[in-house]
Amino acid sequence: MAQHAMTTHPGEVVFGFGGGASPHYELPKVKRAKKTARLTPLPKADPLVMIDEPLDLASKKFEDYRAFTAIMFGLSAFLGVGLWVWDFVTDPVGAEQTIGLRTLFFAMLVVAFAFRYVRSRDALAFIAVAAFLVGEVLFIFILNRLNTGMVYGIAGFMFFMFMPLMLFRCFSWEVNALYTVLAAVLPHGMAVLGFAPGFQHNHYAVLIWPTAALMIVVHYVFSNGYAQRFALETALQLASNTDALTGVSNRRHFMPRLRQEVLRRKRMPQNVALMMLDIDFFKKVNDSYGHATGDDVICKLAEICQQASRETDLVARLGGEEFAILMPGTDVEQASILAERIRTAFEAINFRAPGGVVFRATVSIGVAEQHALCRAQVDLLAVSDRALYQAKQTGRNQVVWIKNS
Repeated sequence: MAQHAMTTHPGEVVFGFGGGASPHYELPKVKRAKKTARLTPLPKADPLVMIDEPLDLASKKFEDYRAFTAIMFGLSAFLGVGLWVWDFVTDPVGAEQTIGLRTLFFAMLVVAFAFRYVRSRDALAFIAVAAFLVGEVLFIFILNRLNTGMVYGIAGFMFFMFMPLMLFRCFSWEVNALYTVLAAVLPHGMAVLGFAPGFQHNHYAVLIWPTAALMIVVHYVFSNGYAQRFALETALQLASNTDALTGVSNRRHFMPRLRQEVLRRKRMPQNVALMMLDIDFFKKVNDSYGHATGDDVICKLAEICQQASRETDLVARLGGEEFAILMPGTDVEQASILAERIRTAFEAINFRAPGGVVFRATVSIGVAEQHALCRAQVDLLAVSDRALYQAKQTGRNQVVWIKNS
C-alpha cells in the first residue's frame, strides 16, 4: 500500500500505511532475545542452600556493606591501639615496649580509606584479609613482649575470629572462610618458625579451632541469608515493574525509562523512537466474547511486540489495551516498519472465543521520534499519542508516524 503524508503541526509531517501489505524494505536483522510473557514466581526462602553468588548479587552485597566495613576498619584501628590498656594491666613493665607496636594498628585507617576510593572488589578483599592477618602478627609480637603474654593472650585471638563478622560481610562466604582458616593457622605457624616462644598449641587449639569452625558456619548462614534476601528483593522489584497479565513492563517502570532515554540523548545524541499501540474496538471484544477472551487478545499483542522488538527495546503495557515500545537508536522510518510488522502479524491471528466463535482483532499504531540532529526537545509521548489518534481517526488498523522536519 502506498504511503501518504500530510503536515499537521509546524515542523512535523505525518506518514501512514496500513490495512494491507507491509513495505518491501526491512529493518536490519538483529538478534532477538527469548522472552516470556509470564511473571517469575517469588522464590521460597530456604536458610541453608548452596551458595552461588552471581556477579549482580556479589556487587549489590559489596555496595550494601562497603560504607559499614570502612567504618568498622576505622574503629578497629582505634581499638587495636586502645587495647594497650590490656597490655599495661597484664604487664606494666612490658607494656612500655608495646606502645610502638600498638601504634601500628593505626594503619587500619588506610584500609578504611581504601574502601572509599578503591573500586575493585577483589583488590579490597585481598587488602582487608592481608591487613587483619598482619594485625594478628602484630598481636603475637605484642604478646612476646609481655610477661606471661602467651598464657593470658590466647583469648585475645578470639578477636580475630569474631571481628570478620562485621568487617568482611561485604565479601563472599569463600573469602570469609579462607580468612578464618588462615587466621587460625597463623599462630601455629609462627610458633613453629620460632616467632612465638611459649605458645601453647594445645590450649590454643582447644579454644580457637572450635570457634573457627563455628565462625565458618555462621559466615555460611549469613551469606545464604543475604542471597535469599537478594533473590526476594529482585523478584519483588520485577513484580512491581511488570504487568501481571502480560509479563511486559508496566507504566511504573516505563515512564522513568522514557525520561532516562530522553536525558541520555542530551549527553549522547542518537535517535529515539516511541511506538504507541491500541487495540481497535477492544470494548466490543470484551462485551461480545467476555473478559477472559479479551485478556487473551491483550496477551497475544504483548507476545507479538516482544517477539518483534529488539533486546534493547522496552515493551510496556500502559493500561487497558494500550501498549508502548521504546526504541533507542531507532529512527521513525525503522520504527514504523517494525510497527507495520506487528500490525500485520496481529491482524492475521484467529482468536477463538467460548462456543467456538472465531474472530480477528486489529491494532492502530502511532510512532514518533526524537531525532539525533533535532535541537528542539520533543515530547515523545504526546507526539506518538497524537499519531495514534490520527490512526484511529482515519480508519484504524493502520500505522501513522510523525517525522520531525
